[in-house]
This record gives sequence, structure tokens and C-alpha cells, in this order.
Amino acid sequence: MSNRIEKLEPKEFIKRFEQLLLDKETNRILIRGYFDDDKLLLVFSCLYDLKEFNKGTIVIGNTTVPNEREFLERGLRKVVPRFNLRDSFNVYGMITNFVQWRRNRDFPFGFDKDFAVFHPVQSVLDSTDFPQFCAALKNVRARKNILITTNDVNNNAEKLYPYIDSTLILDTTSINKEHEKTYKVIQSNLQADHKVLPY
Repeated sequence: MSNRIEKLEPKEFIKRFEQLLLDKETNRILIRGYFDDDKLLLVFSCLYDLKEFNKGTIVIGNTTVPNEREFLERGLRKVVPRFNLRDSFNVYGMITNFVQWRRNRDFPFGFDKDFAVFHPVQSVLDSTDFPQFCAALKNVRARKNILITTNDVNNNAEKLYPYIDSTLILDTTSINKEHEKTYKVIQSNLQADHKVLPY
């Protein structure tokens, strides 16, 4: 299956993402967008909306459990309990745990999971670890594998395209004045470096 790339505003994003989650042919979905918290919130609320998704894992890389917990709390706008790697916890009624992709690059994992969310994936794209990350991605056996970018202001995420079935770009630029302002700042920072927005 070739990677299909679609840029969508929230309402269309939710509809399309839920279609992909229920589509048996789609296994790996990449979620891009300039606003990290929006991506997390919509991904988890879509998973929650579908009764087929009850057990999942969050696959972390170059981050710590406390850092990822902060990411989740900001994105999901709810308190996430303190826990250790491997502890199960509840996100919107779904039983979830953390694993590190580095520990799973040599053998299959996630057999009993409805979904695996790889977050954040940005730092690995530029590192020498990228081939090992791809090996871990091939080893995950969850029904749906969702990769969510962070700091997605360049074309680095395109390195993942050969490993992905579908890419959704969440466009929340115009949902409020704050986002519009942030978007303009991103744009002018890139222009100052003689770069353009990736999408």
C-alpha cells in the first residue's frame, strides 16, 4: 500500500482518522501538524470513541516517562497518574502502558495491543538510530500503529513515508487567534533561515 498524504482541519481529520483506524488494510498511520497538543488530544479522543480500541501502548524513544507524562497531561488536558515504565494506567478508559522502542528493536512486541502510539518520533529522524527505530517499527504487532510527530516544522518526517500506509496532517492553524499567531511566528522563523513550511 502506498502512503497517502492528506491535510485536514479537525472535523475532517476526526472522520478520516476514525475511518483509517477501522480499515483493516491500514496498519501504520503518521500524524503530522504544527500543534503538538492538538495531535495528542485528537488521536486519543478518536481511539476512545471507537469501541474496538481498549488496550494500547505508548512507545517512547529519547524521552523519559516523567517527560512523556507531562506531554500527555498537556495534550489530553487531564491528570495522568505517576507511574513507571511497564505500569498500566488509564487514558480515557483505555488501559495503556509505556515501552521503549530501543528495547524492542530485536524482537516482536505488542501482540495483545489494539494500538501502539509512537510519541515523540522527531528526535530519532536525524539520529544514527533511525535504522534501529525502523526495525522496532517493523516489530510492533499492535493492530494499529500510530506515529505522532513533535516540532514538525521541516521535512524530516518524510523519511518515515516508506514505512507508513497513510499520513494525516492535522491543520489547527485557524482554530484560534493564538494558533494563528504561533503559525505566523513559525513561518517567519523559517523564512529568516531561508526555509519554507513543509506543508
